[in-house]
Amino acid sequence: MMTSGAISVTDLTVRYGDKTILDDISTEIPHGQWTCLIGPNGAGKTTFLNVLLGITPYSGSLQDRGIEVFRNHRRNIAFVPQSPAIPQGMTVSEYVTLGRAKRDGWGKESQKSRQIIHDILIQTSLYGMQKSFVSQLSGGEMQRALIARALAQEPDLILLDEPTSALDLHHQISVLNKIELLKERGVTIISTMHDITLAAMYAERIVVMQKGKILLSGRADQVIHSSELRSAFDNRIDVYTLDSGRPVIVASKDDIR
Repeated sequence: MMTSGAISVTDLTVRYGDKTILDDISTEIPHGQWTCLIGPNGAGKTTFLNVLLGITPYSGSLQDRGIEVFRNHRRNIAFVPQSPAIPQGMTVSEYVTLGRAKRDGWGKESQKSRQIIHDILIQTSLYGMQKSFVSQLSGGEMQRALIARALAQEPDLILLDEPTSALDLHHQISVLNKIELLKERGVTIISTMHDITLAAMYAERIVVMQKGKILLSGRADQVIHSSELRSAFDNRIDVYTLDSGRPVIVASKDDIR
């Protein structure tokens, strides 16, 4: 049974013309946990995030705490897209400060907000380049700036579309650790990830998607070892368990003989 304390998805469908992107999906996403959407390209993961954000029309029902999302304009949602629009002439500090605009108004940041921004710049390894223009950042630096802006917003819900795709291994773990800390404030985290091993490390719940449908939704430790996960990737992944008990998921090597 769906609860008002969760994001409830019922018979959700998204179509673009004759093409069905999300096909009659139903699931529940608990508040205060990290849920990761995984699946091959074209599964509908990014579209699902856009629906959760409230920018994509849909049929069916998508309720957050009992209110249909397109009717609720008061939600404090932070979004980290995969391909952001990069503003010209804006410094890193100004870009991160955008995350406080809804709370304080642009250019009216409180002392608390300025301290929050300062701390986040340090946490995301952006301190020292705060006067650099975002248009001059590398892909990984820009991704960290996006996440810094989202953290500065102090959201109730944060949506992340492939948040580690441009980061090296060190920054992947560092950034994901910072995002994970949001749960201590009751923040709900929903992300997409191609790296299933990282998804298993950080998410409590995993939703497996394929061709606009949900194959399985449940606890990460159960989903990782499921036949549905293998099926989503055409049975071309292998799951290994380290001595620590942590799963590692790798693509199977094609037999080219």
